[in-house]
Amino acid sequence: MSETKLNPPILISNNDDGIRCERYIERQYPQVPRGMRHKFFRTKKIAVFREGKRLKIEKSLTLHKRDELKIFFQPSEFGKKKDTKKYINFDAVLKNPKLKKTKILFEDEHCFIVDKPAGVAVHPGSGIKFGHSLIDYCVALMRNKDPDAPEPKLVHRLDKDTSGLVMIAKNDGFLRKIINLLQSGNIQKIYKTLVKGQLKKDSGTITEKIARREERANGGGSKYTKISINAEKGKDSITHYTVEKYFKHLDASLIEVLLETGRMHQIRIHFASNHHPLAGDQIYGDFKWNRELQKEWKLKRQALHAFSLQFIHPETGKKIYVESPIPEEITSIYR
Repeated sequence: MSETKLNPPILISNNDDGIRCERYIERQYPQVPRGMRHKFFRTKKIAVFREGKRLKIEKSLTLHKRDELKIFFQPSEFGKKKDTKKYINFDAVLKNPKLKKTKILFEDEHCFIVDKPAGVAVHPGSGIKFGHSLIDYCVALMRNKDPDAPEPKLVHRLDKDTSGLVMIAKNDGFLRKIINLLQSGNIQKIYKTLVKGQLKKDSGTITEKIARREERANGGGSKYTKISINAEKGKDSITHYTVEKYFKHLDASLIEVLLETGRMHQIRIHFASNHHPLAGDQIYGDFKWNRELQKEWKLKRQALHAFSLQFIHPETGKKIYVESPIPEEITSIYR
C-alpha cells in the first residue's frame, strides 16, 4: 500500500508508556470522529514502529516509550483541536476545596512543582470530570492571569491516593527538555512509605520485572489495567530502598525509596511481591491490616508520599531541590 506521510513522526514519551494506541490517538486528535479513527486503524493510516520494525496495528496495541507513531491522515481536515480546558470555570476550580489544598513549592516561567494532596487526581478521566483535577487547577492558575497562556502539561504522574510532588511544564519546549532528563535518569525522585513488617536488609534494590496488561472484569464490561510481576514479559523495573526505622508496635517499617525506573504502581507492587505491602494499599495490600489501620488511625489511602525532587534545570542550569514533608495522616501512625 502506498502511503504519503503528512505529519512528522511522534516519539512516545515515558509519560505515555503503556497507553493503548486507540486511547492515545483519541487524546491527541479529539476532533477526529470515533468512527473515522476506527476506519484509520482498518486502512492502516496509523502506523507504529518499535526499534525500526513496523508493528501489526490494532486499537488495543499498547504503546511503549520510544515507539514511533506515524499518521497518514490530516487532522486539520476535521477542524481545529478543541482546547477543552479553555472552557473550564476557573473561579470554580480555584475555589474547589480539595484542589485549594494544593501548594505551589516552586514556580518560574517554565514550570510548577506542586505538593499534591491525597485524593486529588492528576488529570481528568476514569470518572474525574474536567475541572476537578490537578492539571485543571494549574490551567486555572495560569489562564486566570492570561486567558491565552499555553496549556500546562504533566511531566510525570502520581496515583490519586498518593500525595507529594508533581512537576508541571508551562510550555512544550520545557516539557521536551525535562522529559529527556527524566528518561535519561537525571531527575532524582525520592518517596517515603510505610510498609508491613521488618525487612531483612536495611537497604537494597528490587529488580523484578513488571508487566502491564488490560483485562475485562468477569462478565465483560469495560477494560481495566492490571499490573503484575512477570519475569518473561515484564519491563525492567528498579527500586532502591533504605529502611529509616522499624516500629515494633506496628510491625511496620518507614522506608525511603529511590526510583531508577518509573513503572505504573512500581513501588506498591515491588514491596507487595516481597511480602511487605504498603499500609493502606487497597489493591496489592494486606486487607486485614488495612482495616486495622483505618479503624485505629483513620488511614484511608496508601501510605505513599513523593518526598523530594532534584534536577538541573534545563533552561537555567541551576540545581533545583524541592522537598515536601510527609503528611500528618501518615506520620500520626508511627510517631
